[in-house]
Amino acid sequence: MRDPLLTRRPRSDGWQVTVTRPDPRAILFDVALSDYREFFFVAVGERSLAITMYDTSDDTFPEPQTFVFAKPYGWQDDLPDDEALLQVWQAVGVQR
Repeated sequence: MRDPLLTRRPRSDGWQVTVTRPDPRAILFDVALSDYREFFFVAVGERSLAITMYDTSDDTFPEPQTFVFAKPYGWQDDLPDDEALLQVWQAVGVQR
């Protein structure tokens, strides 16, 4: 039986996304493509988000980045994995 908290998504285009949901308010995305690998840890509060990103494949910037900000309008906690990752990328893009 598959663990409902862990989803592995090998895709035909080479992307692999592993999603772990240890709690309804916490998600870990492990995103890989060829030599690229980046982790996103998302903690969702009632009114805020904390997102830590760590690109382990980028030797020029070997530091994690953490953003804590007000939860964006329209944020959804119950999206499918692919849409949830896109939502995280969009939220981080606004913060950069």
